[in-house]
Formats: sequence, C-alpha cells, structure tokens
Amino acid sequence: MTVDPLVGITLGQRYHVDARLAGGGMATVYIAHDQRLDRRVALKVMHANLTSDPAFVRRFIGEAQAVAKLSHANVVQVFDQGTDQGYVYLAMEYVPGSTLRDLLHTHGRLPPEEALRTLASVLAGLGAAHRAGLVHRDIKPENVLLTADGQVKVADFGLARAAEGSVDGQTRAGELLGTAAYLAPEQITDNRADARTDVYAAGIVLYELLTGEQPHTGESPIAVAYQHVNTDVPPPSRRVAELPEGVDQVVASATARDPERRPSDAQQLLAQLQSAVPDIGAPAPVAAATSVLPAAAAGHHNATLVDGLATQNLTDPGSTSARGGRWQLVVGALIVLAVLGVLAGYAWWLLVGRYEPVPDLVGMTEDEAVATAEDAGIDVVVGDEPVYSDDVAEGEVAETSPEAGASILPDEDTVTLSLSQGGRHVELPEGLVGRPAGEVRAELEELGFTEFEEEETVSYDQPMDVVVGISPSEGSAADREEPIELRVSAGFDAPDLVGEHVDDARTQLEDAGLEADIVEEENEDIPEDEVMEQAPAAGESVAHGDTVTLTVSAGPPDVEVPDLHGMPLDEAQAELEELGLEVTVRGILGDRVRAMSPEPGESVPPGTEIELNVSPLGLPGRGGDGPEDDD
Repeated sequence: MTVDPLVGITLGQRYHVDARLAGGGMATVYIAHDQRLDRRVALKVMHANLTSDPAFVRRFIGEAQAVAKLSHANVVQVFDQGTDQGYVYLAMEYVPGSTLRDLLHTHGRLPPEEALRTLASVLAGLGAAHRAGLVHRDIKPENVLLTADGQVKVADFGLARAAEGSVDGQTRAGELLGTAAYLAPEQITDNRADARTDVYAAGIVLYELLTGEQPHTGESPIAVAYQHVNTDVPPPSRRVAELPEGVDQVVASATARDPERRPSDAQQLLAQLQSAVPDIGAPAPVAAATSVLPAAAAGHHNATLVDGLATQNLTDPGSTSARGGRWQLVVGALIVLAVLGVLAGYAWWLLVGRYEPVPDLVGMTEDEAVATAEDAGIDVVVGDEPVYSDDVAEGEVAETSPEAGASILPDEDTVTLSLSQGGRHVELPEGLVGRPAGEVRAELEELGFTEFEEEETVSYDQPMDVVVGISPSEGSAADREEPIELRVSAGFDAPDLVGEHVDDARTQLEDAGLEADIVEEENEDIPEDEVMEQAPAAGESVAHGDTVTLTVSAGPPDVEVPDLHGMPLDEAQAELEELGLEVTVRGILGDRVRAMSPEPGESVPPGTEIELNVSPLGLPGRGGDGPEDDD
C-alpha cells in the first residue's frame, strides 16, 4: 500500500490525522480527530507548491479567519486554521456523505422540485456569506456537499480568493479545467469577482440540476469561456418541458451576461426564486418529506402535520369525544410519522445509503489497488490503454473511472483502473541532429512518441534524408502526445555543367561537396574535354557527398590509314584529306605513291600528318627495294 506521510501525525498539537479522504487541485482532505474537543473534523491540507508562496499563505490565513466567523446551516463550518511542520491546513466541520456532482453523476437531472429546493439551500448559505462580505468565487456542484440525511452545505469558501495570484500557474490552469463551465463573463474578461459572479455560477448550477447538462460545452476550457462571454444561457424549458412557470426567467436573470442585470447577491436571487415559484417554500434538505395529514373524520377535530410538526384545534377540550379524538390524532400522527420515517429511510438508502465512495487508488500498484477495492467490496478492472502521468510512476494507477470519492453501487458498478505509462513529458536525447531521419524516428518511438511532422529543407552540408533540425530542441522536455517536428535534408539542385571544360566542372562539384566521375566519349562535333552530359541532370536533387557523372568529349574517333601504294599522287592526297589527315609528299618528279608513313592499317587521330613517298611511273614501288634517296 502507498502510505500517505501525513496519516498518523498530529498537526498543531491537536489534530491527529486518521485517514486520507481525497485530493484536489489545491489541497488534500483528511479525516482527523480533534484531541482537544474530542470530535471528528475534516482537515484540508494545502499542497506544498502553494504553501511555498508567502503571498498565498497570507491570503489563505486572512480568508480562513473571515470564513470562520460565518455560521450557517447551509455552509460547512470552519473551526480552525494553522501551520505546522511545513503544512498549512484548515480544520472544518466533517460532513459525511457525497457531493452534488456525485448526485448528478448517479441520477442525471433532478426532479424540478428537488432541483429548486436544493438551489434554495445553496442560495441560503451563499446569502449569509454575501451579507458577511464574503464571495465564494468557485460555486459548482463539486463544492456543494450533501449529508446522509439530505442537508445541503456549501464548502470551500475563500480558497479561490486565496489562490488568486499564486506563483503556481499550473495549479490555477488545472482548476480552470473544472471551473470554466461556471465562470461569469466578467471573471473571464476582467478577472473581476463579487457577489454577482456567485449568482451567475448559481444560475448555471440550477440549469444543470434541471436539465442534467451544462449550458455551454466545448472541446477546451477556452472554448467554454468564449461561450460564457458571447452567448446567452438558453431557457432550461427547451430541454425539460414540465418546468414550473417562472423558472426560465430566474435562470435568465441569474445568468445575464451583464452583471448589472443580475440580482445583486444570493439573498436577492433566493427571494426572486421564491417569488417566481411560491410552492418552493423555505430551503429544506434534499428529498425531505413534506406531508399534510387529511382532516380527521370525527366531529369538529382538525389536525395537520407539516414537516413532521403536529397541531390541533379542539372545539370542546373537556369532552370525552374530544379526548378520544385527540388520542386518535396522536395515534394517527405517530403512524404517519413512522410511515414517513420508513419512506425517508428507504429514500435515503435508495439515493445515498446503498452507494459506496470510490477509494483513492491513485499511486498504488495494480495489486495494491485491486486488494484495496476488494476490501471495500468494489469490483475493479484494468483498462486496455495505459495513460501518461507526470505524477505517478510507470505501472502504478494513474486515474480511476469513476474518480475517487464518487458514489457507486458495489454489487453493480465497476471501477476501471488506468495504469500509468510514465510521464507525459520526456527529455529529448542529445545527438539526434545529423542522423538519418529513420533512425531518429525509431529512437523517439521507443520513448513513446507516435506523431512526427517532417519538413524537407535545402542542405549543402548533409546527405539526403538526414535530420538537420528538431523541435522541441534536443535536451528539452517534449510532450509525448504532441507531434515532433523534424527538418530533414532534401539536398540541393545539381549545378548545370554541360558545355563546361572538364577541369572547371570538376572544381564546381568539389566546391559544392560533390564527387566527380569522368567518362570520356569520342565525338566529332564537340571539342575535346568539353562536358557533353551529366547525371544527375542540372536541377535534380543531390546531397553532400553524392557523385555526379560527367560525360566528356574525347574528340573525333581515330582514322585507319588506307593503303595508297601505287595510287596516283593526286588521288591519294584527296583520299587522305577527305579522311581529315594532313599530307606531306617526298620524292622527285614522282606521280605514284611508292611508300607511306604511318603504315597502312594503323589508327591515327584526325589531323595526323601522313608522309607519302612518290616516284615516276616505272620506278620501284611497293614490294621493290624501298624508297630511293631524295638525293
């Protein structure tokens, strides 16, 4: 079992902490024993992140002292406040039971009469606070407690005021998640709060009690807050047709977006509610029984039982029949009271008594949570999908559905455990930039990231598909439910090198971080050493270190020297020139080729000089004694 460090200690040399009840955004609530007055109290201990702020502690003490002066049947009484061992706490009236939120979760909307009487009790407590100069600032079903016998009590006066301006912005943001549905427009736009903001929230609560739904909903607290500022609350009769006449007007008045058009405080709204719905009467416990006993049939005796109080009118107190009638009335009243007691007990059992609160299982291992729930007679199952939690270690219970403190039927309902898969925020490792994108994605997926947004970018110093940037940056905390942005190298455009001299082309490639592969091809039309083709082509993507193949002209192909022996000089000379070869003639008065150099059949480049030795007709030629001297 996970042990709470506060359980078992004594605060203020007076309050012995017996057990942990529940935790919230600003405090944890414990059952404690007041050793001085020998009574059970609820001890609300503020979270350490708030008590580290001296300004919060000062405001908290001031608000606690003000609330402690408030005594009303519909307000949770604050007995004491103190600081001890680093803890700041409130000692309050212990109210066993459930919250109005639990009742809504269980039953959806309430019957109109019960909803109106419940709100009347809330307004009675609020009205007393407003007369004392106190503003609640956080009226919502979670802050309305219901005792086992149906009494309604408003809790947590002063906490919202104390938390204003706290250094812990996350705490306030977390509170907003549960409070946005009840914020008045002026709280959102101007951060103003007075009795009329409580009136607005009470109007929203009344709408929810009547319809089972909140008037403004959205995907985020900001979306809900926007509607409070810009949209009127619709009449509840649009969803519930059988509402008493006048209820729509009460809701509209309480939730007017302009605070000047609302009742000035809760007492005025209560008077407006009682005027619009006269049958509601004075505030009473939730589901309280109110009955009228029919007139007695005997004589002139008349008895009425109202809220359990019997009265009688006797025309002849001294007569025997009067005494008999009086006895009959008493017996009848006792029978009615007994029946009403049984009905009230059954109603309490049906609505409250048969339900059990969900224990606080957060922070326990799966085995510990299962054992604790079984000890309480509650069935649990483990959800299929784990959830992220920055506060609970991996494998422990991160949340339950329903939440701790919610009322459930032990034999029918099941609590679902969601196990933690570790913190939602993870520090990104170093060394991701400069690695292939596939490797980076695989490493981040092992850390629990599932979404990636990739953007290709020009890079002259990295190979293709390499990460050149990441957001959030390396070493910073990243949300595993948010996408990781990767900037990946797409290389750059290959330069246009066709027509360049091979040496110039090679230099350009080296300057761009590219390798050159030279391939020579003969070409009669393109000068030697000029680039004819390239691959990849100009404009195609290349990256640092890639190789570009250059096809370079090797000039025209070699020419095979023809056999010209014995051929007339002019014909031989014409044939060689047609082949692109130069001709040099040696000999005296010759007109026939008798020798040549290079020899026939050799391959020579175009423009090569061919030497022809000639002699007159009839002189030795090829196959003879060889060329004669020019001399």
